[in-house]
Amino acid sequence: MYRMPALFCLVVIPLTASAAAETLDVQISDVRATTGNVMIAIVAGADGFADKTQPIASLILPARGDTVAFTTNALPAGEYAIRVMHDVNGNGELDANFVGVPTEPYGFSNDASGSFGPPKWEAARFSIGADGAVQRITLNH
Repeated sequence: MYRMPALFCLVVIPLTASAAAETLDVQISDVRATTGNVMIAIVAGADGFADKTQPIASLILPARGDTVAFTTNALPAGEYAIRVMHDVNGNGELDANFVGVPTEPYGFSNDASGSFGPPKWEAARFSIGADGAVQRITLNH
């Protein structure tokens, strides 16, 4: 099982003074249960996405409606991907059945999906530029 960090605020690796922060708006929809938390991990680069190393930013929001949304200005321009899970039972893990198929809702930036596992970086990556970025993620159930 993949365990997302249990953080209760946005945590970002310190940015250099010369890095200009851009706006990222994220909307996560199809949140069917109002229990537990929606856990979000933002990664920069294919390596961080593939091996699930420490994300550059994490956020945990309570599941209190059909949609969970947030905006951050803490990321500089660049390429990123987002992993999302709805930890319905509050155990801090993405629960899965005996063959490894998730039993809790999950999603990725660009609504990317993979065959027999998570999507590839190329499918989930998006760019934050001078105009910022918007990501709308629908949870898979």
